[in-house]
This record gives sequence, C-alpha cells and structure tokens, in this order.
Amino acid sequence: MIASSDGATLSITRSPSRRLALTGALLVLVLAGLWGRMMDFGLRRDETLFVPPAELLGQMSLYGDFFYNHLPYSAWLFRLVHLALPGIGLLEAGRIAVFLGWLLLVLGGGTLLWLISRSMVVALFGVLALICSDVLLEQAGMAATNNLLPLAFAFVGLGLFTWQVIEERCNSGLLFLSGLSVAIALGMKVSAVAFVPALVVAAFLLPRSLPMAIRLRHVTLPVMLGGILGTLPLFWLLATQPDLFLAHVLGFHTGPHVAYWRDHMADEPNLVLGLGDKLRLAYTVWLRGSALLLVFAAMLAGWLALSRKDARDARAAGPAIMLGAVLLFCVALSFLPTPAFPQYYIQPLICLPLLIAVLARDTVGRSGQLETAAGVAAALCLLLAFPRLADGLMALRHPDETVVSKAHRAGQQLADVLADAGHAGERVLALNPVYPLEGGLPVYPEFATGPFAYRIADYTPPGLRAHYRMTGPGEITAFLQADMPAAILTGFDGTLEEPLVQFAQANGYRRTELTEISDRYGTGVLFIRP
Repeated sequence: MIASSDGATLSITRSPSRRLALTGALLVLVLAGLWGRMMDFGLRRDETLFVPPAELLGQMSLYGDFFYNHLPYSAWLFRLVHLALPGIGLLEAGRIAVFLGWLLLVLGGGTLLWLISRSMVVALFGVLALICSDVLLEQAGMAATNNLLPLAFAFVGLGLFTWQVIEERCNSGLLFLSGLSVAIALGMKVSAVAFVPALVVAAFLLPRSLPMAIRLRHVTLPVMLGGILGTLPLFWLLATQPDLFLAHVLGFHTGPHVAYWRDHMADEPNLVLGLGDKLRLAYTVWLRGSALLLVFAAMLAGWLALSRKDARDARAAGPAIMLGAVLLFCVALSFLPTPAFPQYYIQPLICLPLLIAVLARDTVGRSGQLETAAGVAAALCLLLAFPRLADGLMALRHPDETVVSKAHRAGQQLADVLADAGHAGERVLALNPVYPLEGGLPVYPEFATGPFAYRIADYTPPGLRAHYRMTGPGEITAFLQADMPAAILTGFDGTLEEPLVQFAQANGYRRTELTEISDRYGTGVLFIRP
C-alpha cells in the first residue's frame, strides 16, 4: 500500500507499534514504582518466618531443624535468589524474589491476556488492575512472603491452558508448562489447591472438538505430567517424613494457631474469626478500588457476550466455564482459614482478568464498548494507585535509605556492637531473627523463624509439639540458662519479650539502646552478656 501525500496511511501503519511502545513505557514506569515501593515497604512480622530460611538452609534443614509452617517452594526460591545475589541483604533478596513473581505475572500473564483476548487494551487493564489493587499494594504483594508468588505461577499456568484450548493448538510443551506452573503454585501455598480441580477436569474435556483419544494424548497427558513433576518434591516429603511435614503444614494451622488467636484477639486489631466478619473482610478485598473495576469489567464482558444475536465462538465457552469454576473454588476456599487476614482473599482476583480476556475475544472487533470501558478502567486503576506508586518512584532517588538497605545496615550495626563488647560472631536471641542474620550472626534454631513457634508453645499438645523445634515462655529461663546467648535483642513485642527481658536483667546483661534498629513494631533494645 502506498502512503497518501498527507501521510495518513503511514500514521495508521505506525500506530500499532507506537501503541506497543507507549504500553511498554507505561509498564516500565509502573513496575519501577512497584519496585521502589517494595524496597521501601516496612518490615512485616510474617517476613521473620519467610526470610530467614534463605540463609538457614545452608546449615539446617526445613522442618527438621527449625519451625516452618508452610509448603517449601517459596523458601527454596528465596534461598536460590540469596545464593545468586550474595552481595545484597537477606531481606532485599526475599523482596527481589517476590518482584520476580510480579514480573512473571505482569509480563508473562499480560502476554497471555493479549493472546487470548486479541486486545492490547484488555490485556493492559488486566495486569494494571492487579498491580493497582489495594490488597496487593500492601503486605500481600509487597512483603517477602508466599502470598504473591503462587498467584503469579497459577495465573501463567491457567493462562497457558486457556490460550492453547481456545486456539485449539494443543502444544504439548506449553500444556506441560501449564500443569507445572499450577503445581509450583501449589508447592508454595496450600490454598493454591483451589486452582487444581477445575483445571484437571478441563484437561479431560477440552477442547471439545478433539476426539477423546487425541485429547488424552495431546492435552490431558502433558498437563498431568507437568503437574506430577511439579509436585514430586511434596510427595517425597510426604513419603520420607510424613508426620513431621504434616505437623508443620497442617497441624499448626488447624490446632495451636487457632487456639492462640482466640485468646489474643485484642493483640491484633485486624483479626477476623467469625463468618460475618470474614464476609465483611472479603468485601473490602473484592469490591474496592481496582478489584471492583475488575468485577465491573467481567460483568460487562459477560453481558456483551450473552447479548450478541449472531453466532458466538463456541471455543470460548469451555475455558469460560473452567475459569468460572476456578473462581468459585477460590472464593469458597478463601473462607476456610481461621483466623482470616486480607491476604487470604487475593486468589479470586487473578481469575477475573483471564475470564474477561476469554469473554472479550468474542466481542472485541465487533464492538468497541468493552475496549473503551477497559481503557477507562485502566486509567482509573492508575489514578487510584498513583500516590503509592509515586512514593515508590520517589524512594528510588535514595536507594540507601530504603527499608531493605536500613535493615541490612542495622544487622551490621548489631554485629559491630557485639564485636566491640567482646562477643564477635556469637549467638543472638531475638524474636525477629532478620536483624542478626543480616549481620551474619548465628541464631537459636528455636527462634530461627520468628515468634511463631514460641508463642504457641502453651497451646501445642505434646504429640504435635514433638515434631517442632520450639520452646515457650514458661521454659525460657531454663532454656537460656543451659545455653546463654551473647545478647538478647528486644523492643518489638513487649508481651512476648517480657520473659526475655526478665532473664537478661536477672543475669546482669547490660542494656543498650539501638536506635538504628527500628521498624513499625518498635526500636531495638539490646541486652549484652557481661
């Protein structure tokens, strides 16, 4: 085609590449803001559980040598990132691992949304709605935990399967990756099992146009092989140490964890126990901010697809039903954990962009209504998240002043103080082991993953306790007299730390204020053994 003299045709020809460049620039800017926010996000108590294994797995084993109440894959990932980036702090390595999950979700998941929907606008809205959601811009998506990571792998796994089925391509390698990705999500968090049943059923039934024998060979088998390979380490743990493994992953959450929080409801203002309170909490996660825009877009896409009078693309029906089933499973399982926290309700969010993409495939190109709505919704998502993403961009101006940098320096300061007191490289007792580990100091295995084992000791029956490396407030004096620490770091939980302070005072430990060690829970107070 020859361009007209006024260059109109040339402008149209360049338009797709220009839009792609603008979209890429926008995503880079948003991801930069996300990165800055993650690096400057305040240290959370859950990170005292998830971050230390990145260092401890070099000398000790998960479950056997220290307490860890989740499936192992996120701990292994943090360890790999820590080994790959030895020059950075421990907390920073954990946050980088989670940011890699964000990249997988945004770049991998966004590409799949584009391929499924055939619309760049719909794909961009889908990823922006997740990035800008209130719950994922807080602890669930910013802290170094196992909350965001399974979402990224499940999103890509479900997206790969949906794309292959809706296109009726059935590439065995991509379907294998689909099963593997969902299995990896399951290996990071038990609740990711919600993604599995509908995918397994769909692998036997879709695409409907294929004869059963061909479908079993080219669809079902690759998905199942990927799922089996991805869960082999879990089966190995179940086969070699079933009691130990199940005691940590299931026994903790169904027994002492619930009992402890029933007695300490006043200590956690956001604690939710009853069904009514869970419904209200779910409402704030699912029907607020960009999550509400996702719900609106899904309803609009469904309405437009159903209201069409001409023939619809029959290939979209199966994936749409599968994703709807996954959504229902995720919603139902969100209400099972007790007590409940906001991060327990994030899984349904990733189903909506995929469902919108499938429904959009049948309407985009015939009507501009959905793309127009998606474009406006994407702009609203950015507007809603602008203050927090802007703060993240501002944090990039002074990387040495971010939370992760301060945490690393605080650990080194702790090591220097001990060295000056004649206790160089000796063991420190702390309910927050991140700080001593940042300084290269050894910690007690019983406190290696924070206060989670210590605080439930009095609520743990003997049979279950036999599987935990733990001590409790009632035994702490005898425990420490048998193996006195060089120092005791306190200042972050007055109630749980009170027995530690009493022991330090009774044994002549010298009190030192460490203002360099400070976070949202308090300021460090160090007791040094004479």
